Amino acid sequence: MTTTTTIAEFVRANGGAAVLDGIHLPYADAKAGPAAKFGLRAELYLPDEDRSLLRTQAAEFLHEFWAMFPDQVNEFLQRDKKRSTRFGGDPGAAIEADIASSAPKTGYSGALFGRADIGLPNDDIPVYQANVLVNRAGDSDLSFFDLSMPLASVSGSLHTVPLLERFLGWCRRFKPRHGSAGFSFIVCPGMSQNSVYALQLMNRFPGFDFPSAVDFTMEVGGVHDRIKSVNWLTALGDELVAQLGGLEMMRQALEPACTVHGYDGGVVIQAGPTPRLGDTHANDVPAEYRLAARVTRPVRFEDYDEGLFRVPKELNKRDETLKWIRRFD
Repeated sequence: MTTTTTIAEFVRANGGAAVLDGIHLPYADAKAGPAAKFGLRAELYLPDEDRSLLRTQAAEFLHEFWAMFPDQVNEFLQRDKKRSTRFGGDPGAAIEADIASSAPKTGYSGALFGRADIGLPNDDIPVYQANVLVNRAGDSDLSFFDLSMPLASVSGSLHTVPLLERFLGWCRRFKPRHGSAGFSFIVCPGMSQNSVYALQLMNRFPGFDFPSAVDFTMEVGGVHDRIKSVNWLTALGDELVAQLGGLEMMRQALEPACTVHGYDGGVVIQAGPTPRLGDTHANDVPAEYRLAARVTRPVRFEDYDEGLFRVPKELNKRDETLKWIRRFD
């Protein structure tokens, strides 16, 4: 039985996707520890007109992520540091001081982490992560904020409702150019997705996203009006909404299968009441995701030089990336 089939059977036998919190995607050598874990993830790609404002928003984003999980998130990776340090209590003042220690034109990067024990002797993947990157003045790449979290709390309640609420709130306040949220892989901070099994899972379960914010911003460069893909939640700024015909036309095309959350600055498309993994082996590609992909296809980025994730050596990285982003077509 393949790793992909094993995970599929495990999810099916245990009542749903929340069981993924306790398992991992291995490397070919199991002693190497987990190559990836599974959870919920959000990405916001941000306008770069005002880097002072972006740095303030970055502090808010990190602090609010900690406030969601104050008992779990306890590591702070400061600017220009290679290792995170543990903290106790509210990290807000430390985050603000770290951001204020350099001029706005120099940009900023920092992160918060929290670890969960899933019984592995060699485990370097924190399932709680929040990363911010505000690019330097003159850099054409997009700035971004992203986060990941387990699917469920310790008590078993799914994190989908708080993710939806937070994602909508951040879109209203930060007004991203675009973004997304839903099921995803979680990898070691600073690492790419690099398991030979990952592409198999991505091809079988189309609801999976993967952590690729850095790779995506490098690929698109100065192209700020094209999205990576759709997920359970897909944010589109006003410029993209206008390119798609406006809010009312989008509502007519998407509702009632999808919910369109309008706000001052853009929209969030919610593809169904809860996120879905789907299963291509069972001919299950979520219809709401297909609809969201069809409506947003005109503003999807496809002009890749290399691609977004590693693939087996016999495959082409760019070709597999294009197949993946077209999976709902």
